[in-house]
Amino acid sequence: MAEPPVSGSGAHGHHLKAGAIGVRSIVFMVVATSAPLTAMATAMPLAVGLGNGIGVPGTYLIAALVLALFAVGYAAMSRHVTNAGAFFAYVSLGLGRRMGMAAGLVAVLAYNALVLYVVGLVGYFANEIFASELGLNIPWQFFSFGLLALALAIGIVGVEVNARLLGVLLVLETGLLLLVDVATLATKGPAAYPMNVFSPTEIFSGAVGIGFMFVFTSFIGFEATAIFGEEAKDPRRTVPRATKLAIAFIGIVYLVSSWSLIAASGGSAAPQAAATDPGNFVFNAAGSVLGSWAVHAMSWLLLTSLIAVLFALHGMATRYLMAFGREGVLPRALGRTHRRFQTPHIAACAQAAMIAVAVAGYSFAGADPYLDLGNQTAGLGALGVIALMGMTSIAVIGFFARRPDRHWWTHFVAPGLAAIGLFSACYLIIDNYPLLTGTDSAIVNGLPWLLAVVAVIGFIIGSVRKQRTSLDIFGTGEIAESADDITATVRTHSE
Repeated sequence: MAEPPVSGSGAHGHHLKAGAIGVRSIVFMVVATSAPLTAMATAMPLAVGLGNGIGVPGTYLIAALVLALFAVGYAAMSRHVTNAGAFFAYVSLGLGRRMGMAAGLVAVLAYNALVLYVVGLVGYFANEIFASELGLNIPWQFFSFGLLALALAIGIVGVEVNARLLGVLLVLETGLLLLVDVATLATKGPAAYPMNVFSPTEIFSGAVGIGFMFVFTSFIGFEATAIFGEEAKDPRRTVPRATKLAIAFIGIVYLVSSWSLIAASGGSAAPQAAATDPGNFVFNAAGSVLGSWAVHAMSWLLLTSLIAVLFALHGMATRYLMAFGREGVLPRALGRTHRRFQTPHIAACAQAAMIAVAVAGYSFAGADPYLDLGNQTAGLGALGVIALMGMTSIAVIGFFARRPDRHWWTHFVAPGLAAIGLFSACYLIIDNYPLLTGTDSAIVNGLPWLLAVVAVIGFIIGSVRKQRTSLDIFGTGEIAESADDITATVRTHSE
């Protein structure tokens, strides 16, 4: 009998709404999390101005290839288990309970850090845009708390509503980027596009570590396809297809748009322009090929892009809280789902409340939502997610090494190469962390150690918990004490 994907749903009241979303909806949500316009307007100029200059499009190509290798093994794992705590479940399957618990707690910290970062960022940019476009000086806290409340409401109503809204926002922001690409080609001509952007000499020039750091950070979000596996239609086929489509779409948009923006900014003159005024680099490029209307439109679409990121990240962070509540590691109430909407409403409320308290603390301290709140959380979240992807790649190898249906490329070579690339990216981020945070504070720049501390705590919890909920990642009541036991559990479900 064909092996069914093992669901993470537990007892009654812990089920997410099965069959709620298809390939298109999942792709919309995860691409919206990566936020093409936000990535091009924030990370890309810093990579060009402070990193490896016009070699950035080639860097996007390399990053996309590394993540495509990751997607090979990630998609293969998704055919065997669907769990809202994807990294937790996958690492547990491949490396055992202790490592799985460590990965899960790191995921909880990383995604919540990213939500906090975006809540501050959306408040900052909303304040700036309303002031410059409408002449209204509204405190950033109003936007941060208001949009967090809206994300909570949409998260409770249902993932399909979230997917439709994110789809509309994604089409708008991507459409404008593509319009800039076409206008650049039409007005500047093919000769404006420097062909040496793919040359190893350019890719590995300048501060290459900084370039790779910002480029890899731009891709954060696509890995979330598996998080929605429990709610997907036919997850065995839907999640792998969505994963591959998402990385292909994001990679192409980033490569083409970064190349076009460099061309619109004068080719070899682009690094100097980006270094001088990174905040307006993309807006200036768009204005030069489309006119002033594009600058105004891009300002508003940048705001909607950030809102889309907030909605998507809130959903991801919520599902990790729910997964750990369902396992009994966190309060069990977090694992319950709404009677009508079958959404993780308690976890969503808890997640929003934690973020609101943190934002209030920063606000009372007089902190800047961008320079302080953002700088102290963005790198932490990005580093955590990239490290988890590397760990998951190793877990893929561990899981399929014990299975008769293993394949040399899909289950060993591809994830092995991905792990090397991803952990190399982690090294580059840690090595350049002070630049990412923009501060000399030893406390802020020491935040990566918090990921290690949380991982150790998770490992210890996985070692000492013996009750049923210690690793009931399948919602079956069967206890898995080791990686071999977990694999045996999966095989049992295939018979």
